[in-house]
Amino acid sequence: MAVKKLDETTYEVSAVREGEEFKHLKEHVLVHFKDAKVDGFRPGHVPANVIEKNFKKEIDGEILNHIISDEYQKAVAENELKPIADIKLEKYEIQADKAEVVFTIPVLPSFELGQYKGLEVEKENFEVTDEKVNEEIEGMRKNASKLKEVAEDEEAKNDDVVNINFEGFVDGVAFDGGKAEGYDLTLGSHSFIDTFEDQIVGHKKNDEFDVNVKFPEAYHAENLKGKPALFKVKVNSIKRKEEAELNDDLAKELGFESVDDMRAKTRENITKREEARVENEFKNKIIEKVVDGTNVEAPRALVDREIEFQINRFAQQLQMQGINLSQYFQMTGQTIDKMREDSREMAEKSVKTELVLSEISKVENITVTDEEVDNEFEVMATMYGMDKATMLDEVKKSGNYQRFVDEAKYRLVNQKTIDLLVKETKVK
Repeated sequence: MAVKKLDETTYEVSAVREGEEFKHLKEHVLVHFKDAKVDGFRPGHVPANVIEKNFKKEIDGEILNHIISDEYQKAVAENELKPIADIKLEKYEIQADKAEVVFTIPVLPSFELGQYKGLEVEKENFEVTDEKVNEEIEGMRKNASKLKEVAEDEEAKNDDVVNINFEGFVDGVAFDGGKAEGYDLTLGSHSFIDTFEDQIVGHKKNDEFDVNVKFPEAYHAENLKGKPALFKVKVNSIKRKEEAELNDDLAKELGFESVDDMRAKTRENITKREEARVENEFKNKIIEKVVDGTNVEAPRALVDREIEFQINRFAQQLQMQGINLSQYFQMTGQTIDKMREDSREMAEKSVKTELVLSEISKVENITVTDEEVDNEFEVMATMYGMDKATMLDEVKKSGNYQRFVDEAKYRLVNQKTIDLLVKETKVK
């Protein structure tokens, strides 16, 4: 076996089995196939050469698994590696009397922490002005505006929310992801390609019509790039905002006693929110300065995992709006590869931050008590609208209890580590 460090996050393992060693390994694997069923032979009486011919792929796979398992364990133990993901098979070659395997192991990088105590970081001063309060109240007034369906003879215009059914065709053939029913679209939002929304303006409820558009030349789907498309559209309803008037009735509707009470409590809410925002931004500046001051490489395996996590979270958000990822790509011209590329920088930053905070917690010997974990469960149960015992029972039934506990501990250690950094930082 040969172990070579390719970079701070990857080790390469090369292994060869040949001669008597390979022969013994192969014999060991063939034992598992002795009762294999082969036409013309009784189970347990199939000649070895026939078994090898009929089950070559399966036998090679077993040999591969044995070699990798042995060499992986030795490489990790002898080199004190900290694997973070599955291995990547780089080469596997098997001959009559020899097998050669090369694989890589993604590992946590070794690095030295930069300065994380005694830093100077700017912290914003803020003041809640009357102008800010009025702006907030104006936003609340506008948000209180209700969508009201317009009369059937009224035409749709920009900023209206139209509920539509649509189906797209290219060269007379419907294409995947180009159909939806009961879809709410805000005209003028430019959510759809080309002039799709513009062609709905001027239509009325129950109108059925064609919309002609052209897909962008850089569109992700090869069969749609630059092609003209026809969408058959039906307008189910048209809704328009009806603005609310600022008065005591509106204030009461929004949960206040009066407009004066609304102003006073809005000022309090802004103050609390701004204090939290300033504190979070201060913490983020500290973390960013600590991470920027530490030379650490983000393992590709962790970065790729973080990218997939971000994309899955985005897909879940879309699902709540009734759209799947495929439809989103069709509407926007975005691609999964472009989305991954755009997410990479943020994912790398997130992974580096996680590695640095984890290392600081180890150096500072930051731990959590069972009582602190129990308190965290109380907070989580309240957030989910459950009592703690019921929540934990549900987690145990799912088989994810230990992971649930570990994640709670990780969050608490992480927060304690950040609190330490804040405490050790001088405010500029």
